[in-house]
Amino acid sequence: MRRGHHWMALAGGVSLVAVTAHVALDRAMVSEARQAVAAFAPNARIDADPWSGRITLRDLAWTSPSGVTLSVGRVSLSGAQALVSPAHAADTITLENVTVEGGGATYAMKRIDVTGANVSRDDVAAIFDKTAATPIAERLARITAEQIAIPEIAVAQKKLNMASAATYRDLRLVGVDKGVVKSFAASGGAFDTRGEKEGLKGTVGPMAGTNVDAPLIARIYTDKAGPNETEPRTAYGLFTIDAVSATADKGGGFDIGRITVKNFKARPTKEPMLAFMEEFAGKGDVAKLPGPERARFVNGIADILEAFSVELVEATDITAKAPPADRDKAAVKIARMSYSGAAMGRPNDMRLEGLDVTAARGYGRIGAISQTGWSFKSTLDALRATVGDPDNDLSAIDPRVFIPDLGAFAVRDVDLNVPDEKNKDPKAPNIRVGFKSFELATAAPLKGVPTALRVGLDRLTMAIPPNSPETGFRDLLSMGYRDLDLTFGLDSRWEENAAEFRIGQLALQGVNMGAVTLKGVMGNVTRDVFAGDPTAAQVALLGATVKQVGFTLENKGLVEKLLDREAKKQKKSVDQLRKELGGMAQVGIPAMLGGGANAKALGSAVARFLVKPGRLIISASARDPGGLGLADFAMAQSDPMSLLEQVTLTATAE
Repeated sequence: MRRGHHWMALAGGVSLVAVTAHVALDRAMVSEARQAVAAFAPNARIDADPWSGRITLRDLAWTSPSGVTLSVGRVSLSGAQALVSPAHAADTITLENVTVEGGGATYAMKRIDVTGANVSRDDVAAIFDKTAATPIAERLARITAEQIAIPEIAVAQKKLNMASAATYRDLRLVGVDKGVVKSFAASGGAFDTRGEKEGLKGTVGPMAGTNVDAPLIARIYTDKAGPNETEPRTAYGLFTIDAVSATADKGGGFDIGRITVKNFKARPTKEPMLAFMEEFAGKGDVAKLPGPERARFVNGIADILEAFSVELVEATDITAKAPPADRDKAAVKIARMSYSGAAMGRPNDMRLEGLDVTAARGYGRIGAISQTGWSFKSTLDALRATVGDPDNDLSAIDPRVFIPDLGAFAVRDVDLNVPDEKNKDPKAPNIRVGFKSFELATAAPLKGVPTALRVGLDRLTMAIPPNSPETGFRDLLSMGYRDLDLTFGLDSRWEENAAEFRIGQLALQGVNMGAVTLKGVMGNVTRDVFAGDPTAAQVALLGATVKQVGFTLENKGLVEKLLDREAKKQKKSVDQLRKELGGMAQVGIPAMLGGGANAKALGSAVARFLVKPGRLIISASARDPGGLGLADFAMAQSDPMSLLEQVTLTATAE
């Protein structure tokens, strides 16, 4: 019995020593932790368990010099030595009720689990130290972890009259090295956007991305550019969102199969972007700002626009439905929309493919719409040089200098079936119009005015409305045409060294009709025609001359139909009418033009063409190397012979 009491007393003593040691160690850990977090969280509540090695911090808060605030309700570290030793890799860190606010946006996360974080006491202190002027980008660059898991993140933003909220689930960041995320993924989410009059709700499917440079992204919003930061760097390598679906309050909405962003690059701007945008938000008309403030705003916006670039932005499998109240019940489908940024050997390119619009009364289908080779660099340069100069008189600015380089615009495979709005008969058939391709390309602009132009319209087809009130359509119907199939082309260019403007071709061709082609060369076309002020341009254009003109008329059936219709009106045979018209041309044209050799050659060629319509080719070149001017053409109104004597003319009929 005595021995039992002895062991009980010993056990009690050991327990008392253990409890005393536990309390002492607990106090020591709390004291060490308190010293570790004193710089950035002096009012934080701290609990420590020396047996499990867990330390808990509560009620952390921090505000950056740029106004970004961070609050954390609770931080739990399974490797508590991270705070009480110079450096130690903590196995797991859990943060609860985390909120980040800044730039009109709030990010709320109920829980964040950080695995394999390499966090030292100095790192933690540097990240949260509210007294230090260390930028947030440098603080983020201290974060290194194997994985960061966020079960749910809620984002709320409010800008002017717009408010939006979004929630993303199961976000995982893998391979975080000095703030750069090797890859991330989320299972999906939901969003709600509210405007002044209506809102939009929707969901998003899985999201994924690679190579996200969080310190760089933070710098873009909160810091100004350094002296050597002139080129954008990769902010993230790849970003994808699947299954985006949205519905408007009044019904209708849209769905997107996938959104892809590839190689998004950016750089900090000369002024911190977030502060700059907040300062100028809602200031109204830029032109009414004081000169220095206006210049600062314009130059800042130009700097922001040049600070970003992207290799590819793409959305596929897009559908949109009109609200039930819409009379036409229109539905839109787009196979693909994309933007590819300019790079070495590759121009800017915007593209829409597979557009299908279906309504109750018709439809429209377009194979592709593209804009290639455009650039806003000239526009931004002009903004800096004009509106961006505080001493400039805005009333004296030539608006043409803001025209961007347009590049080439193209539309392909168009099929439109739309109601005939001019026809009062409700049973009138729809108008059916389509074309294979349309292209408009400009080049070599001067003050925004292109000096080279190419236009092409290939195979414009249209069924002629049977009861059309248009005179031209009625004439075609009377000749037996039931549809049109036309092709048009224009190719022109100014050659500055020669001061010449060349029309390589101006052509119109119709299937079962024929073709008309015009070519020419104008001389004394100086730079003022394109780059001068309106008055100087008009004067310069009046001084232009005509050096060469070429005209070709090729018959493919239209002339015969015209002759047949006219013969019926005059109650004559077609052959008889041909002979009469040929004789009139043979005699009448020389008589009207003065009877010279050129006039006779022209009359003879036209007569042969009318008798046997095939191809009529007429070309004229000014004998004076400088060309024929405005005065020569004015004199020709009263004396046609004077003009013909100044050209070398050839006319043939084949």
